[in-house]
Amino acid sequence: MNWQDFTGERYVPGQGGYQIAYEHLHRYLFAARWADGRQVLDVAAGSGYGAALLASRARRVCCFDIDWEAVRHGRDAFARENVFFFCADAAALPFASRSMDVVLAFEVIEHLADQAGMVSELARVTRPDGMALISTPNRAVYTDARRYANPFHVHEFYREEFVALLHSQFPHVRLMEQHVRAGSLIQAERACGSESEIISEPALDERRPVVEPMYFLAQCRFQPPRKPEPHASAYLDLSDGLLEEWAQKVNGALVEIVRLNEEIRKLGEWCRSLERQLAERDGTLAKVLEEVAARDQTIRQLQDEMRDEISQRDQLLRSLQAEFEERSRWAESLNEEVRARDERLKRSNQELRAVGERLARIRHAFLYRVLCRMGILPK
Repeated sequence: MNWQDFTGERYVPGQGGYQIAYEHLHRYLFAARWADGRQVLDVAAGSGYGAALLASRARRVCCFDIDWEAVRHGRDAFARENVFFFCADAAALPFASRSMDVVLAFEVIEHLADQAGMVSELARVTRPDGMALISTPNRAVYTDARRYANPFHVHEFYREEFVALLHSQFPHVRLMEQHVRAGSLIQAERACGSESEIISEPALDERRPVVEPMYFLAQCRFQPPRKPEPHASAYLDLSDGLLEEWAQKVNGALVEIVRLNEEIRKLGEWCRSLERQLAERDGTLAKVLEEVAARDQTIRQLQDEMRDEISQRDQLLRSLQAEFEERSRWAESLNEEVRARDERLKRSNQELRAVGERLARIRHAFLYRVLCRMGILPK
């Protein structure tokens, strides 16, 4: 992904819409009052647009970012004689101690793991009569109220937590609040004076609570300011870019509402058509259910008849089984009788063979004696 693609991690002019532009530009325009003829350090300067805004008033602007591509883009897009770009880490600043009049660290501390180290480095490079301006999201509004977690933020701060961290290095901390507000502008056709006023009061609905700020902007010093400073600062875009952007979003939303209403109307017609089809199908279904009920009744009757027939056949089978068993017993008794008779016949045959053998021997002996007497056989 190109580092200039808008992801929400850093502001790139022309990307992200007017609201984020107002938030970032206002911080630099607010800081410009302290930059006159001084040495300014812009920590995590990103694309370098802020350094370009400060260059017309500051003696020297040193800006750096940990992303080398961002530094290269700043050198190419916002080159000025008194602007110098560096690649460095916010927790290890490559500058001498007490070398900067104004140190800016806008929307960077929440991205670092070593946040205490960063604040210590900011205090180290700030001159005793100088000032550090540090901004960060208000976690209670930016994350908790919106139920949104920025994937690029390591740790965000609640009000007391943020102030306590800054007080660990700076004796004097003045916490300011920043949020894009709705309002009205009255101004002269021709400028005839230097004074202006900011009226910040709730609208007619007194029951509506005051909105908490989205961001904190802390003025951190080692010494109290020498002269009074502005209580508030308002940035007004005379081109009404944000209102136009919101109007476009509203118009887009209205067009989307019209489209959705048309879809809802078509869906309603489709639903009514389905209801009619369902009603027709319900009538057909009722007839089918009647036929199914009649078939079920017929099936039940057939099942009853089958049960009766099966019962009769079972009874017949049991009778046949009993008769078969009786005949089997009778056949077995006949087999016993046959075996007994066969045994008797066997014995009778044996006796007859014995008698025959004796008769044969008798006949043979008698004939021998007769033949001997007749002289046919020798004695």
